[in-house]
Amino acid sequence: MERLIDSVAARRRRAAAAREAGLRDRVARAAVELFDQLYEGAVLIDAAGTVLWMNDKYRAILGWNGMDPVEGRPVEDIIPNSRLREVVASGRADLIDIFEVEGRQLVVSRIPLKDEDGRVSGAVGMILYDRVQSLKPLVDKFQGMQRDLETARRQLADARRAKYGFSQFIGNSEAVRLLKRQARRAAERDITVLLLGETGTGKEMLAHALHAASERQAGPMVRVNTAAIPENLLEAELFGVAPGAYTGAGNKPRDGKIRLAHGGTLFLDEIGDMPLSLQSKLLRVLQEREVEPLGSNRVIPVDVRVIAATSRDLGRMVEDGRFRADLYYRLNVLPLRLPPL
Repeated sequence: MERLIDSVAARRRRAAAAREAGLRDRVARAAVELFDQLYEGAVLIDAAGTVLWMNDKYRAILGWNGMDPVEGRPVEDIIPNSRLREVVASGRADLIDIFEVEGRQLVVSRIPLKDEDGRVSGAVGMILYDRVQSLKPLVDKFQGMQRDLETARRQLADARRAKYGFSQFIGNSEAVRLLKRQARRAAERDITVLLLGETGTGKEMLAHALHAASERQAGPMVRVNTAAIPENLLEAELFGVAPGAYTGAGNKPRDGKIRLAHGGTLFLDEIGDMPLSLQSKLLRVLQEREVEPLGSNRVIPVDVRVIAATSRDLGRMVEDGRFRADLYYRLNVLPLRLPPL
């Protein structure tokens, strides 16, 4: 009885092994067919660098005689200068490489194969594209666009750098010398500065000098004249626009000046002209260091130093209810008053 049970169990094991072997064979054939359809050429080697399989497309590229088998031979005998053995040794994939075979430049990738224990058992090489020269016009155009983009980035960065330093802020009076000493000390501190003074006294020039002498000098210097922008456009200009915020805006968002100043200085000229409706959003930027674009319910962290300037009496405007007291408190951390002309 025991021999019968053992015999039945053995037959079941053999049947299960046969089914598993058949399944593996079908999977292997499907994988070979997939590689053959997807790639211009494909080759498979084992851990010793011996060719296990190569599709007909790769053989044709190599000019290999169909009568001579490639299987069982070292990969370098079939593909001169092959780097598949290096992939086996390192266990790291080599993706999107230009490889020359028989005078033709090919775009190839090489991927290690690993067993269930993570050991490298071989590698597969794939020809992704075999007509590199036909891509040259596209590659040249792409490289040209990259150069143009880099030029535009440099020009934009130059436009956002500080234009003036303290040496350009000219004046020999005691009041000007005192102002410059105070401003130099203010530049060393990463805090909000409020510039007060009549129109034409050089508030913008001093703001540039403060930025140029600060630790943020390598970052952008972004200026916004709140008096020069219509109220219905100022919110988008300052805080940015989320995708689809306007009819016809599509899905293209637009960064506002606050985000453009990230890592640098935001100069808010004529801050006294900012509408009350937007003052609360600016207060949030100063308090929470975050900005909420127009049409969005998502906040974005920002790192900016704010320098504000005005020719108005903000204290009187607060008393009259035309300027928020909490925003004035946040802006008036370090006031610098410019002497009249």
